[in-house]
Amino acid sequence: MKYTKIAAYLLVTCFVFAVIVSAYYYHRYLTLQHSVVEKTAQDALNQLTYSEREYDTLKGQLRSTVKLLANSQSMFDYAILPNTEHRQVLENIWESVATSQKWYKQIRYISRAGKELIDVGYTRNPGHSFVRNALQNKASRDYFKYAQSLEAGEVALWGIDLETHDGELVVPYTPGLRLISPVTVLGKRMGYLVLNVDVSYLFSRMNYSPDSDFNPELLNQQGYYLSSDNKSKLFGHILSERQQYNVANLFPAVWQKMQQQPYGYAREQGGIIAFRRIELVPGNSMYLMAHVDRQQILQRHARDFDDLLQEAIFVLMMVLFFALPIASVGLHYHRRNIESQLARAALSGMSAVMISDAHHSVIMTNDAFTKLTGRTQKQVQGRNALKVLFGEKRLESMLKIVDRVGQERRWEGEVEFDINDQPGPVTAIMRVQAVLSENGKISYYITSLVDISDRKALEFQLRELSEKDELTKLWNRRKFENELKRHALMVERYPERNRVCLALIDIDHFKRINDHKGHDEGDRVIRAVAEVMTDTLRQTDFIARIGGEEFAVIMPHTTLEEAESALNRLRIAVELDARINTTISAGFTDLTHDNTRCYKWADVALYDAKASGRNQVAYCLSSEEVA
Repeated sequence: MKYTKIAAYLLVTCFVFAVIVSAYYYHRYLTLQHSVVEKTAQDALNQLTYSEREYDTLKGQLRSTVKLLANSQSMFDYAILPNTEHRQVLENIWESVATSQKWYKQIRYISRAGKELIDVGYTRNPGHSFVRNALQNKASRDYFKYAQSLEAGEVALWGIDLETHDGELVVPYTPGLRLISPVTVLGKRMGYLVLNVDVSYLFSRMNYSPDSDFNPELLNQQGYYLSSDNKSKLFGHILSERQQYNVANLFPAVWQKMQQQPYGYAREQGGIIAFRRIELVPGNSMYLMAHVDRQQILQRHARDFDDLLQEAIFVLMMVLFFALPIASVGLHYHRRNIESQLARAALSGMSAVMISDAHHSVIMTNDAFTKLTGRTQKQVQGRNALKVLFGEKRLESMLKIVDRVGQERRWEGEVEFDINDQPGPVTAIMRVQAVLSENGKISYYITSLVDISDRKALEFQLRELSEKDELTKLWNRRKFENELKRHALMVERYPERNRVCLALIDIDHFKRINDHKGHDEGDRVIRAVAEVMTDTLRQTDFIARIGGEEFAVIMPHTTLEEAESALNRLRIAVELDARINTTISAGFTDLTHDNTRCYKWADVALYDAKASGRNQVAYCLSSEEVA
């Protein structure tokens, strides 16, 4: 009887504990069912928010590239003088841009009459650019008519459609997005720059999702698919055989909600559909949509349910056999172990990451950090995190970052740091985030780095091309005017410390050279004079070609006597150079805060040098009055 009672007591005890645990986990199960739907919808919306930010970033990058190309000096040179040399330079630049950025299928220059003048293409397989010689007339195309309505300097996007050739759709079907900007030189429209974007590649980059359940789809304003993993659903508004693939018909309740609010989600046909309205093309709304069907929700629920069931059995066994305290410790360890595994998995999949303690000593780095910086975790562990990146040379920048993170708990900005065995610095976007403990004190710092060196190098290359004279490789007039304004401001601010002279130089009898020997000989003489100027003048002097045969020199930290000596030395060097067979005249003045008047004084001095018989150097002081 005793053993029967004990057995009964044990059975009742087990039953009570089993009921308590089961009731608790049944409640968890019901809560989980609801939270799975809410979390799935929220994760889908987060993915769409990320994709929207990527689209906005992309629009800015595309517009910036178009502006740089449409306003480059090489573009202007070809628009004004469309010869073989200028065409080759422009084609080389465009091929470099297409190869480095990979999402431009075509870069074209179209005349005002609609005829293609230059056509550079790019194919991702096998990944090379090329020049198309079979040029067409696009005057009848809608996008060209739209381009004619654009203002000077405007960058416009022409909506997504299917590529055509000679009026027929290209098979396999190829979606395209065009960026258009007029090419205007001195107020005159010369033609149009048109860039065809590889929409398929673009969407594959922008719509990337680490969770396959949330792969975004793109819809047009009428609800037809423009981007989807299921290619057979695309472009129902153009292809009659695909007209049935329209969200307004497939999911009418969701479509109605999409018309009423800019973002949200709805349940229909047992699935969850999250959406967000975007405007990739101005004035033309589109929709990002993530559809998680019933089967996917069940699969996500099944995974969570299995985890919950395993946890319930584990807790029950701990309660029955090892008591509640031990069970609590085990559950805590179990949860922390799962979190640690997830953290390591997330860390391995991120960009370059460095984790440091509250004193900025490095604790951990990932493989991407080693690949970017060339420093392994073993080499940097225990060292100061910011010194690892910046070294002692950039101590001031390091202290500013530390101070900012200490105040605001985060910092984000563009930085440069050196890498062993690499000639130049690496440019990266760096984010530093402080992780706080329960009492509000900083426990760790998480530093992430994204390498943008290639993009910065391309920007520098395009900027330099827009500021260099193609014939002489000297600075051009635009760069000269900016530099002259800068020196005038420095003279105004520090008049005693900044003595600057401005000189204008002109090749004597240059028109006679062009008329008698031709423009090729004139170009050769200009190049030769430019070489003599570069070799003779000082490295600190700023030399620019500002007109046909006219040059300008800004001479910092130079008195009038020193400037006259340097210019006479240059005049003699040109006169004695056997390649040139002509002379130069020069006029100079001292620079004041009024750069416009100083330019006039230098021009008057140049006129005096010419009037005195050429091959002379004359000056006009800033204190003198000129008509």
